[in-house]
Amino acid sequence: MCLLLLLIAVLCAVVTAMGRDGDLYARCFHLFADTGRFGVDETAYDGIGHALGAYFSGADVDFPCFNQREMIHLSDIRGLFGRFDRAWWLLLPAALLAFALVKKPDAKGFLLGLALTALLLAALAAYIALDFENAFILMHRLLFTNDLWLLNPNTDLLICLMPETMFMYLARLLALWVIPLWLLAPTLAAGIYLIRKGK
Repeated sequence: MCLLLLLIAVLCAVVTAMGRDGDLYARCFHLFADTGRFGVDETAYDGIGHALGAYFSGADVDFPCFNQREMIHLSDIRGLFGRFDRAWWLLLPAALLAFALVKKPDAKGFLLGLALTALLLAALAAYIALDFENAFILMHRLLFTNDLWLLNPNTDLLICLMPETMFMYLARLLALWVIPLWLLAPTLAAGIYLIRKGK
């Protein structure tokens, strides 16, 4: 349970950090966006990306390039990042406190918990890799209470800025950050345990 709480905390923290990174948006737009039908040139990508990063960080930003439906969806995303912030601020101390309350280290239990959590993470990663489209739809249905995330590439600039290929790229990048950060804590815990055992 400690390791699972820690995994969720790390996931929420990394998602909010990436979701507020204007430079990351700009790089992704240059790589994946196709906005020619809206008359939005590639030279505008940096400005839009940094504006989105600032908006999701809480700044008041005006987006004349987005319609009302898109703006409501962006507001929903900003609220979601706020909830993720509160989640990891609560879960991280809870996980660390739970680790501290373990009076008698149990190497077998620790390894079993690590294996089960890693198995859960691997199963989730496999599902996303094998069926990204359905995983993407399921994620949106779980996270949002409306259907404003269903955008039309003929009328909504946002979906042309952020096509599915961009989210596939971001999912891989997310895994590259989350997995090592999550493994850092059990590695430290195992090291401390071995040092104490040696003494």
